[in-house]
Amino acid sequence: MVYKGLSPPPAYLEYMWYASLTYAMLGKVWGIVIPTAGGVLLVIIAVACVLSVGVQAIQVYRPVVWALTTGFLLISIQLLFHEGNPQALSEGISLVGWLALLLIVPALSLRPGFLKRFALAALAVGIATLPYIKMSGGSMERAIASGTGISNPNSLGMWFGFCTVFFLFWGFQLQKPILKVVSWTTALGCLYIVMLTVSRAPLLAIILACVVGFRSEMKRGFVPLFLLALLFCLVYVSGMFDEKINDYMARGAEETGRGRLFPIALQRVLDSPFIGVGLGDIMIRRSSGRGFMNPHNGLLHIALGGGIVPAICFLGYLARAVIGAFRIMQRRYVGESSLLPPLVVFALVEIMVLDYTFVCAWAVVVLSLAAGARQTDGYRRSVTALCNVDRARLPA
Repeated sequence: MVYKGLSPPPAYLEYMWYASLTYAMLGKVWGIVIPTAGGVLLVIIAVACVLSVGVQAIQVYRPVVWALTTGFLLISIQLLFHEGNPQALSEGISLVGWLALLLIVPALSLRPGFLKRFALAALAVGIATLPYIKMSGGSMERAIASGTGISNPNSLGMWFGFCTVFFLFWGFQLQKPILKVVSWTTALGCLYIVMLTVSRAPLLAIILACVVGFRSEMKRGFVPLFLLALLFCLVYVSGMFDEKINDYMARGAEETGRGRLFPIALQRVLDSPFIGVGLGDIMIRRSSGRGFMNPHNGLLHIALGGGIVPAICFLGYLARAVIGAFRIMQRRYVGESSLLPPLVVFALVEIMVLDYTFVCAWAVVVLSLAAGARQTDGYRRSVTALCNVDRARLPA
């Protein structure tokens, strides 16, 4: 996706990464816990990916250069200007993992069909968490995948939300009706898990992703959309979602708290605009005085950790991904590329309402591929220009 014509890394690096991802998500509940093994393996895969692309590295990593800069600045500012504590160490480990992903994903995206294989791997991990899902809470029960890497309801909702959007729109790409039904049924099952979490952000992100995705699909034909709508109507009539719809209506009346968190976080950034408050002091005291909360916004999280410069770099990364998504929509790409616009919308919504979305594997995959769309166009134009020059030099 990033750059056609470049040599892709060997296949075993991609499958090593999937194994690493599975270990990170399920190692604890499977009783396979080796201290630091997951982080070390991720770094080894990242180094191997960089070495595999060799002299092509500048071209491969250009789409994510702003994200890499963000991560390096956050870690450097923390080490130079702020004191360490357990929270800072945890944040630093997350950032190192994010940087490793930013080195792994662009390299692996050179392999044709990477997005599809990643989505299938993500679905497999999600299915593997199902035995550990249980309902918790008081009057409003929410699903948690206890002991897994996506145990939090919001994280669980994001993971299955990504799968929902992918398999929903992948169904439109498939030619055989039976495969379409399988893909859409998978999307429906993933949506059901999202509903069980009663998490508002993933559901809102899915709705907005559908608005963008269906804009393109409406031009391709009425029959697939009609069949999909019929499937959803049948499920709705069955009453499968009735209870959870009521839970969402109840949660919709609740105060999210972001209206209080955002102004406080913004003021703290303005009080220390150039170096932030440090990775160990990002959390904000609740108005009730009991406990602390993260700012519930990825951009504010970064600005609090390291100031406005890393935040601006992160905005550059997001802007490049958005521009790439627009190019895909304008040029009517087909295949995997056409799936990226709704996935980018889903990722952006989640980043703006939750703290750690940007470090998730699925978010890195989506944004990196979208950011590379612009570079792919540039490569195609340059190849076309060279071909035209060569033709002009041929004797008449």
